[in-house]
Amino acid sequence: MHYERKYFEDRKLEFDKIVKELEKTSGRYSLLRLFIFVLIVIAIILAFAVGYKIAFLSVAGVLFIAFVYLCVKHRKTSSELKIKREVARINTEYIARTNGKFDYLKDKGTEFIVPDHDYCIDLDIFGDQSLFALYNISDSAFGRKAFKDELLKAHISDRTNEELLKRQKAIHELSDKADFLMRYQAAARLGKLQKMPVALITLASNKAITFSKSSRIVSKLLLLLWLIPIALLFVSSRLFVPAALGVILINLIAAFVMTSRYREYFNAVDGITRQTEALHTLYAMLEKEEFKEEYTKELIRDCKTGKTVSSGLNVLSKACSICRFRSQPLLAIILNGICIYDAYCADKLVAWAEKYGPSLEGNLLNLGKLEAMMSASVVEIISDKSVTPTFRSADPDSAENAYFKGEDIVHPLLDPYKAVSNSIVIDHKIALITGSNMSGKTTLIRTIGVNSILAYMGANVLASSLELGRMRVVSSMRIVDSMKEEMSTFKAELVRISAIVKAGREGKPMLFLIDEIFRGTNSADRTSGAMTVLKILSSDLIIGLMTTHDYALCDEAQTELKNVCYYHFSETYDDEGINFDYKLKDGVSNISNAKYLMKLVGIII
Repeated sequence: MHYERKYFEDRKLEFDKIVKELEKTSGRYSLLRLFIFVLIVIAIILAFAVGYKIAFLSVAGVLFIAFVYLCVKHRKTSSELKIKREVARINTEYIARTNGKFDYLKDKGTEFIVPDHDYCIDLDIFGDQSLFALYNISDSAFGRKAFKDELLKAHISDRTNEELLKRQKAIHELSDKADFLMRYQAAARLGKLQKMPVALITLASNKAITFSKSSRIVSKLLLLLWLIPIALLFVSSRLFVPAALGVILINLIAAFVMTSRYREYFNAVDGITRQTEALHTLYAMLEKEEFKEEYTKELIRDCKTGKTVSSGLNVLSKACSICRFRSQPLLAIILNGICIYDAYCADKLVAWAEKYGPSLEGNLLNLGKLEAMMSASVVEIISDKSVTPTFRSADPDSAENAYFKGEDIVHPLLDPYKAVSNSIVIDHKIALITGSNMSGKTTLIRTIGVNSILAYMGANVLASSLELGRMRVVSSMRIVDSMKEEMSTFKAELVRISAIVKAGREGKPMLFLIDEIFRGTNSADRTSGAMTVLKILSSDLIIGLMTTHDYALCDEAQTELKNVCYYHFSETYDDEGINFDYKLKDGVSNISNAKYLMKLVGIII
């Protein structure tokens, strides 16, 4: 479902008002808490200074109850304020997406850039103005990683067309839940899940430490030792203290042994408490939301038991709360002296790890996949013209997959109010794209590549219709030299073209995108080299697009190759200058604007 920009603007105004009201309410609660605290202190002082202890202490007790009530209300208001404030910020980010204002989108995913990837740099997958920056709404480490993997690997995944169809439906359902997605993102952001929950995973996967039945029995028997000093209390009160001290000493020694054995678990508690609470909140939100698509429901369920994940996280959250009493050394000594508290804590943690631990990593992996689908749904949410693509043969090795037919396709990173759409069909052929500088050739092949990647993720694409086959996408566009590796621009391009040729020889359906092949060498070698590449890539399993200014190449290809088609871009000139329409046309261009552009910048007078 597409949402107009006004929807997000109205919601931003609405949440800004809510935030202001909550800030006022929070301020009132804070002042009231301070006022009542002062009254409590005054009442206690008066109780001992002027008498009437019962009366003043009773007043202090009532005020204390009011103080606790206000603390609870203040805490709830503060939590709600944080959520509403974050949702307001997230609405601002959605407005920026609809406007193409990348400065407001802080997560660029630059750490995920892979220089030698099939297309990572060429198609602006990560970076300041990239697909990741535009569409990612995951604020967890596992969600960001899953979306990164989709952007880089969806084109070579073994996902069947049937699974892709299920995924498309699930992503479409998510796009209808923009309000939920924003609330979920706010909760994830406040949950501080930007780093992988290593401590939590370690706790869940540590199978070396167990809490045996004998340990459980011993801890209970030691608790029964208190019957001895209690019994002696009735015999001789003088014997109670030494007997009680003896029991405390025995308990402390046992607790020390327990602490040493389960130190790794106890150390993990501090790191996992907030993460556990955050994950519990996210799963509770997902389980409460009424999803219809089974594909989504499967990702929310426990991957081993099929039950709710939040229930297991709730058990761990309670266990962590119990263990946190150990953080106070004096309190820990008292509790361990009375009842070997460390044994009780260890039993709770080990019991959780044994019951729920084996499925934790799988559940986090599935949650990451779901968050990646949430990010994919943003395409439909912010684009006023997007469509669900269709795929050709279900057989991944079939030559039918060498096909691309897009109508009114648009590049998602262009200004949505200025972008010009184009239509193109490539059916078991290689398209040579000619035209003047800046006429739109490179943008076209990037548009085809980017929309193909979105399609393979299960996302909508920016077009009025798109039918394509399942193909590996490879490209050679942004070629730079490397002083570090002593590689010239031409050699760097040879490496990229070599990788494309190697991929083409694997006997799998492939889509290649090459911009101005062999621009770093002389015209004769460029034509000869380009023809060699075209002949190698001439296959029923391969389609591709190659932009070029080499008209000799076009002439030679028309003579020697039967599977090449030709498109071009053109422009017009008037008194005001050069005018590009950025519309793709059939045939080979015979226009060049190089001299005009050089004159425009003063090179030619």
